[in-house]
Amino acid sequence: MAMTVSRSSAAVLATAALACFDAATSWAANPTVEYALGLKPNQKGVEYDVVAEGRVKDCTIKMEKEGGVSAWVVRGPGGEVLRSFSDTNGDRVVDRWSYYKDGAEVYRDLDANFNTKADQARWLGSAGTRWGVDEDENGTIDRWKAISPEEVTAEIVDALRARDATAFTRLLPTVADLQAAGFEEPLIGSLSARVTAAAKGFAKLAASPANQLGPQSRWNNMLAPAPGTLPAGAAGVAKDVTAYDNVVAIVDVGEGNAGGGGQVYVGSLVRIGDAWRPLDLPQLPGTQGAIADTAMFFSPRVPERGAAGPGGQESEKIKPLLTKLRDIETKLSAADPAGRKQLAAEQVGLLEQVVAAANAEEKPFWVKQLAETIAAGVQDSAFPDGIVRLEQLAAAVAADESLQAFVRFRLASARYAAGMQQPAADVAKVQAAWLEELKRFVEEHPKAPDAAEAMLQMGIADEFSGNEKEALVRYGAIVEAFPESPSARKARGAARRLESVGKPLALSGTGLDGKPVAVESLRGRPVLVHYWATWCEPCKVDIAQIRELYAKYGPKRFAVVGIALDTDKAQLAKFLGAKQIPWPQLHEADGLDGRLAEELGVLTLPTMLLVDGQGNVVDRNLAISDLEKKLEALLGGK
Repeated sequence: MAMTVSRSSAAVLATAALACFDAATSWAANPTVEYALGLKPNQKGVEYDVVAEGRVKDCTIKMEKEGGVSAWVVRGPGGEVLRSFSDTNGDRVVDRWSYYKDGAEVYRDLDANFNTKADQARWLGSAGTRWGVDEDENGTIDRWKAISPEEVTAEIVDALRARDATAFTRLLPTVADLQAAGFEEPLIGSLSARVTAAAKGFAKLAASPANQLGPQSRWNNMLAPAPGTLPAGAAGVAKDVTAYDNVVAIVDVGEGNAGGGGQVYVGSLVRIGDAWRPLDLPQLPGTQGAIADTAMFFSPRVPERGAAGPGGQESEKIKPLLTKLRDIETKLSAADPAGRKQLAAEQVGLLEQVVAAANAEEKPFWVKQLAETIAAGVQDSAFPDGIVRLEQLAAAVAADESLQAFVRFRLASARYAAGMQQPAADVAKVQAAWLEELKRFVEEHPKAPDAAEAMLQMGIADEFSGNEKEALVRYGAIVEAFPESPSARKARGAARRLESVGKPLALSGTGLDGKPVAVESLRGRPVLVHYWATWCEPCKVDIAQIRELYAKYGPKRFAVVGIALDTDKAQLAKFLGAKQIPWPQLHEADGLDGRLAEELGVLTLPTMLLVDGQGNVVDRNLAISDLEKKLEALLGGK
């Protein structure tokens, strides 16, 4: 077996090996394969390729250039990369230790302050998005710089299983975090109190008999409604805040557990920068935790057991229905198409029962949940009766203008989806009917929040049918009427893009390699900005042609900046690992709904902009077939 060495030993290896990595180095001064394969990640639970003892002799280690930096690279018998130990700042000391699985990097330890001790840990590719900071360099993560909502729930399950209060409390937000997220008084005080109570209560909860999670228990999935936005201007909200409510972690109990497990109720999660944070003490089956007594951001507060009046009685009626709904959610992910149709029908029927049982305070929330579920079922071809049921629901809530508007917008979207799914659908006719329905919706519900999205869709149709002046008017109306809405952010960007020709393009972000990239810094040569995603087949065709021109002109005469709008970072990493695209790729979470897309209102893919050597946009909607001709014009035919 490969031997294990400590991180301090890794630092010794780094200093000794990279202190003399030039050609004059004798082989005796180089690290051996055995020694390099003996290094292990600082953090536990990392899944990476481990070489069988008998195959170590077939592996190699040599100095290579990786992204412009020197690295000792260990390769397996088939030439696949197993490890790389890099000197990123040129001081001849290793400051990045990378581990691979199936040829793709899945984890790295980082020495960000270059003192030979790892102080950061990043999970990459198929291993996830976590980025932890070890401030005192003792091998334990102190805070999360980036972590997804799914990973937060997995960390909570792991903390309960290990009875590790530190692992839980490092997930919680500070007051400064809550302020950075966009909260202000009076919410800051109440949220801070919830966080404090969660931190104090975790050790007791983890040690209680209710915690039946054992060594074999493993996180399986996260169950939650779609995230929502708390709009700026609401009480206690200074800027838009994205959050989840009613989050549940699904747990595989495993053999040998004394029963229990199954679900851990997490409650609310709030997005703060690139990290998601819980606010409450989790609740285990058989306990009455803080979540039951806490108002969620988007859910009505469920009256306490035994409360006077019909509300309390009706909430008791709802609880068993919710249990059944959670069970259906769990089954849906693994069901085949026929099974999904049956489960979708059961899901809608249960939600209709919930709506009927809900009190006046709860009913609007559950009506919206029902409408969203039916519309999603229609769009997934899982609920063919959805149009009729939405029409019935819209009629049932006609007395409530706000609710009727909510249902009617989902009905319009469902009709459009159903029309497009028909064999030999007349696309132009379906789109025309949809746009006409959106127009009526805006006329009849001009102040409804969904009116902003309806106007955006109409603006997109105007733009791509060549009516750009009408599109600009539409985008401006969205910004004026709904200035803080997500649709307004896209509309501002779209207007900026439509008016960008002849103007400098200020666009920057962080590449997948962690380095900053700014279009403005590339002046002196034409720059192609290519918005794409791995799920966009025409985008992949574009990449092949861009690669040919990139090779023809060279990076000193022609620069490319890719903006990958994948929401699945693992899929993106896998694609890039296979294709080895030589130009930088910017990526942020949320894809077409993220900042990189919104800044220029990118609404469809692929989208390409061409910038001249002075940094000004010369084409804001470039077709790949015109790229070479445009480049020749900018480069003077050279």
